[in-house]
Amino acid sequence: MHRFPARLLLVVCLAVVVVDCGGETGSTNSEPPAALIVSTDEWVFENSSLWTYDEGVLEQISPGLPVEGIRRPFAVAHLAGTEDVADFHLTAEIKSTTSPEVVGRDVIVVFGYRSPSKFYYAHLSNDNTVMAHNGIFVVNHADRLRIDEQGLDNPPPARLNDTEWHEIRVDRNVSTGRIEVYMDDLRTPLMTATDKTFDSGAVGFGTFNDTGAIRRVHLENGSAPLVDPISKRIETGTLTLGLDSFAVIPPSDTSGGPMARINYLSDAGDGTKRLFVNDLRGKMYLIDEGEVTEYLDLSSQAPDFVDSPGLGSGFGFFVFHPDFAQNGKLYTIHTEAGEALVTRTPDYSHQAGDVIQGVLLEWTTTEPEHSTFKGSSREVLRMGFPSQLHGMQQMGFDPRAQPGDEDFGLLYISVGDGERPNAQTNNPQSLSAHTGKIFRIDPLGSDSPNGQYGIPSANPFVSQKDALGEIWALGLRNPHRFSWDSSTGAMFIGHIGEQQVDSIFPGLEGANYGWNLREGGFRFEKENPLKVYALSAANQAHGYTNPVARLDHDELRAIVGGFVYRGSRLPALYGKYLFGDIVSGRVFYTLASEMAGGDMDAEIREVVLLDSEGARRSFEHFAQRPRADLRFGMDAEGEIYLLSKANGSIWMISSASDPGSKNEIRP
Repeated sequence: MHRFPARLLLVVCLAVVVVDCGGETGSTNSEPPAALIVSTDEWVFENSSLWTYDEGVLEQISPGLPVEGIRRPFAVAHLAGTEDVADFHLTAEIKSTTSPEVVGRDVIVVFGYRSPSKFYYAHLSNDNTVMAHNGIFVVNHADRLRIDEQGLDNPPPARLNDTEWHEIRVDRNVSTGRIEVYMDDLRTPLMTATDKTFDSGAVGFGTFNDTGAIRRVHLENGSAPLVDPISKRIETGTLTLGLDSFAVIPPSDTSGGPMARINYLSDAGDGTKRLFVNDLRGKMYLIDEGEVTEYLDLSSQAPDFVDSPGLGSGFGFFVFHPDFAQNGKLYTIHTEAGEALVTRTPDYSHQAGDVIQGVLLEWTTTEPEHSTFKGSSREVLRMGFPSQLHGMQQMGFDPRAQPGDEDFGLLYISVGDGERPNAQTNNPQSLSAHTGKIFRIDPLGSDSPNGQYGIPSANPFVSQKDALGEIWALGLRNPHRFSWDSSTGAMFIGHIGEQQVDSIFPGLEGANYGWNLREGGFRFEKENPLKVYALSAANQAHGYTNPVARLDHDELRAIVGGFVYRGSRLPALYGKYLFGDIVSGRVFYTLASEMAGGDMDAEIREVVLLDSEGARRSFEHFAQRPRADLRFGMDAEGEIYLLSKANGSIWMISSASDPGSKNEIRP
């Protein structure tokens, strides 16, 4: 055997530090490390004269010669250090460099390689008409034996028909013997087999008597990532909602971008029917009896205000204190950069890594009933984040809490992790870090470290050493929206995952939702952040709070949480939780009663939307843009509104029918 070094993309074994909510901050969780591989920088060759390696590409430049004694591939190279690989997941790009006119031209992917006469290989060819082509084979001191389940009765499609690069994937499960080979379509196996001849061996590449190349090799030793985390597709339900135009917010941009980046709609809780809407570009508007007027220009009063590069930056959210009619207090979240990064010290920070700051302000007016804000503001809390992604997201007061209740007047703040893939830290699992959490504070108190708010004594980690007392829950990536069911008091969190699964979580005091060790109830690995993995038995007993409903990215791009309808006008909608996909504008629903059951997969159905003429429409039609930028709002009567951040328009749900569903009966 001959060997020479080559570069390989590997998943490296790392110690995982998480928080045991019953232990000390930063304690090491006993969860076993996941699917990892010993590092290697060498290829091993049966005949090194056939191969070259240049700029990340391993190429077989000359055909091999037949091996004496048995019929098997003529040229094989394998990765040094992978000889003991058992379960594995391999992805790479391969190509044939032999003319496409040659029938039966091939490349092979080798695995379970124990010696030149003991290994498996997947044969990828431009021909599927003979036994030796386009299948899975085992070599065991004898001529290669075809073992794939497709065989010649149902031969896999012949996809190696050119000299272009093709994506391949191979998954192996030793305990079941399962082998799955994918090509181009990495979600549907091209060929499959079940065989337990070899329980381990090296991974490699080669050909029979042709030439080819491989690059961008990614190998994980352990269970494979899930091809389709949630295989059940969402069907269109029988719930039909009619939408009527309610209001249009004045454009804050006329250059072709989003006209008004509206993000939320709510009432003031002051007994009036006035509604308020914020534009991320800096203004807040009042809607009173159909008339839209400017209520507050936040951007003009924050010199370092920024609303670029879009995403969640700008004037992100607002909420009125439940005693607004008496105390005139309003709370807002916005982002700052520029000079603020030099002159303003965040209360909580990533230190030199901060590129943007989230700022919580309290505004006080002596005229709560007035149609424009008149009063003063003060800074309550300032946080630093390492990117413009998912920082301070939403605020809210428990709508069921009454004066004298422990939760009355306590402000909940959802805080994302602010991190990008491949730059993720353990902060969401650390009780001493502010990111990836839900805070609960008393905005009228003063015992916080900065003296500008209070820390409720009932918060779950308030007495834990080195923990931030403000933390109410942890382990979140992007808790974009949350709301309470006004009938039951249950909180639901619309949580945007990384690349695979978005979730609706139950809002529970002290909960750890698992990020970034879990995504949507699946195992997540920071070293391979675009995938999720099934949980082993050892992985399941770690006390993380699971979703009550979830969707994978076959169905949506980014979840936007909504509301449980408890209004009186639309009986067919009663007890249903409406939510959707920010990007496409698809609207979904599930039953609040099913989510209360605690199962991870409450049934989800898509909603049918009708315009004012009764025509069936997608929300993209209403938004008039391919990116719909869907949001939800609710008024004092519990009626739900749909908003488009793309065009600044708001629609009221004017009708609802659901002849095929069990409806919760309004008491």
